[in-house]
Amino acid sequence: MKLEETLAQFMQVSMSNQKSTESAIKILEVQVEQLAKQLVDRPSISFSANIEKNPKKECKAVMTRSKMAIQVDESIAE
Repeated sequence: MKLEETLAQFMQVSMSNQKSTESAIKILEVQVEQLAKQLVDRPSISFSANIEKNPKKECKAVMTRSKMAIQVDESIAE
């Protein structure tokens, strides 16, 4: 009798967890749908940087507006 009770309890907990997971997935689906709609409705913003060609054709690093330096691979810079 103890094994049957344990199995019944396990099945009940498993079903409860399954329902919880399904409801969480439904909520996430709704949120992703809302985000997708926001992205479609959002006006497209182009990259607004001042781009200048390097006359020396050398580039060791790029400095961002936040003063963060990004190292550039020499094979990519050419």
